[in-house]
Amino acid sequence: MTTAGAPREIGRDDLRAAIGATGVTVVDALPPAVFGLRHLPGALNVTAEDTDDHVRRMLPEPAASIVTYSTDASCSRGPELAARLEGLGYADVRTYRGGIAEWASAGGPLERPRATHLALSDLEVSPTAALFEGHRRAGVDCSVFVTRTPPGAAVELHVHPYAETFLLFEGRGRWTFGDEVVELEPGQLLVVPPDTPHGFRNVGDAPLLVVSVHERGTLRQTFLGEDPV
Repeated sequence: MTTAGAPREIGRDDLRAAIGATGVTVVDALPPAVFGLRHLPGALNVTAEDTDDHVRRMLPEPAASIVTYSTDASCSRGPELAARLEGLGYADVRTYRGGIAEWASAGGPLERPRATHLALSDLEVSPTAALFEGHRRAGVDCSVFVTRTPPGAAVELHVHPYAETFLLFEGRGRWTFGDEVVELEPGQLLVVPPDTPHGFRNVGDAPLLVVSVHERGTLRQTFLGEDPV
């Protein structure tokens, strides 16, 4: 039963039917590491810690039918996220109070980490970059960027709420992270702590081949509009 002012609720059977008819966007409100272990089919991961801008990027359609959930009826993350989405202007938001615990105990299908084989061509997001997002592609809690940055080009300063590890395979690059600047050569790596502004520039005469590992299964980054050194 929904009380006055509380988000509308949806039951397990109705949610399962909506998922089967692809008529709903399901949103898991649990922390990313928990989401990575198991989640409802097709669920996106949006949490209380995410910025409003990130929420809007993850959920670009304000008129979409959205259902939030979390652990169980005693967990407030799902209902609180539903209320937040309503406050952001999303028009059709409900919450599944039973959460993943009730769903699993009733034998509902779940997505879990799984073996996956992909080609970089399947992951291209631009002519110079490929992105593997672990949650969506394999149910794992990490993501990987593979980039080929042309000579003289740069990736502007940005931040993530998690650490990022860069491995340089080809070329010569200059990384700016916080107040520090370092140049890397092939066979070297750099770890950038969470919430640290960083970016890099190709300072060589050949394309810069970089693999960067993100400690989240869904990419979270905010660009700052500034170039690295």
